[in-house]
Amino acid sequence: MNIINNQDVESISRILGDNYLTGYKIGRMLYFLKLPDPFPKNTKWKRIEYAILKVSSRTQTTKVLFDVIEYVANPSNFINDSNAWETFLLRINSVLIAKGYQLEDDSKIHRTEATSSFSDLQKRLETLESRIKALELHSEVTKYCTKELIQKDYFHAVFESCKGLFDRIRLISDLTTDGGTLINQAFNINKQPLIMIQGNPLRTIDEKNQYYGLVNSIKTCLYLYRNHQAHVPRIFDDLSLNDAIRGLMSISLAHELLDHCVFLVDFHE
Repeated sequence: MNIINNQDVESISRILGDNYLTGYKIGRMLYFLKLPDPFPKNTKWKRIEYAILKVSSRTQTTKVLFDVIEYVANPSNFINDSNAWETFLLRINSVLIAKGYQLEDDSKIHRTEATSSFSDLQKRLETLESRIKALELHSEVTKYCTKELIQKDYFHAVFESCKGLFDRIRLISDLTTDGGTLINQAFNINKQPLIMIQGNPLRTIDEKNQYYGLVNSIKTCLYLYRNHQAHVPRIFDDLSLNDAIRGLMSISLAHELLDHCVFLVDFHE
C-alpha cells in the first residue's frame, strides 16, 4: 500500500476547502474534531492542511485525514443533492484510490487495492452513469433506472430498465399481462401478432427469422435480467459494472428494434 504524503493531504484539503466548506464550517469541524486552528483567517484549504499535518506528524497515522474526510462526508450534507455526493466521492477517491483507500457509499473510508497506473485509476473511478452516456443507450433504458444509477445499485438499474421494456410492450399492445405470457400474446407469429416489424409481412423465411430475432432479444431480457431466482446460479454479478453494461445494452437493443415496429392495435381502433 502506498503511503499518503503531504501532497495528498494538500490535494484533499484543496478539494474540501474550495468546494465544500465555508470558513465558519471549517472552524466548527476543527473544534468538533479537536484539531488545532491557530490561523482562523488563513486560506480555507491551508487551515485544513495545517490541522491535518500538525496532528499526523505527531501520531504518524492517517486517522486525522480520514476523520476530516468522513466528517464532511456526513450524509446530511448531501441528502438533497445526490449528484453532489457522486461528485464528492469522485474527487476524494481520485486521491485515495491511488494509495489503497476508498471513500464508499456508507461515508466511511475502507482499504482497497491501490492503483498502479493512471489508466487503472481512470477505470476505477468510472461510474455506471458515465459509461451509459458514452454508449448512448436508448432513452427508454435510462428513463427507468436514473435513481438506481445514482445509488450505484447495478442489479436494480438493470431490473428497473427491464421492467420498463415490458411496460412499453403493454402500452403499445394494449395488453395487461406480463413476462412470457405478454411476449406470446403480443408476438404470436402463428396467429396475428399485435406488434410487427415495419415492412416485414412475415412471408419469407428471412422475414420470419428477422421477427424471431426481435422476439428472442426481448426473451433474453426476460430470462437473464427479469426472472432471477435465488436458488439458481446467476451469471449476472450484482456488483459488476461490466455485467450491468451488458444487461442495459441488451435491453437497449430490444427498444431499438421496437422503434422499427408497427403496432397493429392502432389500426383496429
